[in-house]
Amino acid sequence: MDKPIKLSIAATSKRVDIANVVGYTFFNSIELPRQSQLDIAMGWRDSELGGTGPAILVGQKKYSFGFGNPVGLSAMAYLGCGFYKKKIPLRAIGVFPTWDRLIFAVRPNLGINSLEDIKRLQYPLRISTRRRGKLATTIYAIEEVLKSYGMSYKDIEKWGGKIMEAPNPSGPERRDAIVSGKADAVFDEGVKSWGPTALKAGMRFLPINDNAAKHMAKLGFPSAMLTRKHYPKLDQAVRCVDFSGWTFFCHADLSDKVAYHMARAVDLCHKHIPVDHFDKRPMTIREFCRGGEAGQLNIPLHPGAKKYFREKGYID
Repeated sequence: MDKPIKLSIAATSKRVDIANVVGYTFFNSIELPRQSQLDIAMGWRDSELGGTGPAILVGQKKYSFGFGNPVGLSAMAYLGCGFYKKKIPLRAIGVFPTWDRLIFAVRPNLGINSLEDIKRLQYPLRISTRRRGKLATTIYAIEEVLKSYGMSYKDIEKWGGKIMEAPNPSGPERRDAIVSGKADAVFDEGVKSWGPTALKAGMRFLPINDNAAKHMAKLGFPSAMLTRKHYPKLDQAVRCVDFSGWTFFCHADLSDKVAYHMARAVDLCHKHIPVDHFDKRPMTIREFCRGGEAGQLNIPLHPGAKKYFREKGYID
């Protein structure tokens, strides 16, 4: 690169840790013109850098790189559907693994054995869920699943139900709602934090049906299975929305050389990057550039990144 460049990575939550490790490695492993600059922008999850915001900001070229969590979010932006009104030309450097599932759990004494039963019975559920907000990905995905069954949170409230908002899935509000019996149901991701408590309390995890799975797939959200391998207390395997993965993306117009060296930077430092597999195993670079159980790759790799991974033999 002959001309100075200015790059930036937008990150929130645990992705700040990833951005710092990757950004530092990139900056120290590529020879840039002396006037070049790399900025790490850190925001709270409720800022424009969280939720559905990063794809829009990268699309507007306000930032060079961003993260989409779960992977369905960046796919939705790429497809230009759902929350996004037009296609955003995103390309992936890869996917950082973080295992998660979106789960609909109910108490067993309600006579509810499926999501269809909620609408059929018009049951006034008291639901512990995520805090609602304009950029809230989790709430958006939950409402889209409910929409596929012909209902919404507003409908449940009209039936006499109550939507109990929690700031995060692992906080004391969630545990209290389950243990105390204040909540009849939990609709949320982050199942590793609250799932064992819910199962111990006797809650049943409801599967999504074919129609819901197809609806979410059209929006970019893949399906996945939750099995007794994950939670022995499950009665049976449950099909659910895959809420895994942090897609590390950029604009399609990003230079091939920058994308190539960003992919190389991830390779150089991937053993030091905090990831979140269900079984706590470390991340591999093959998983990063191919996708896996803890984060499917569902938007195209940037050609520069693909060139690096091919040269190293990580992809065909």
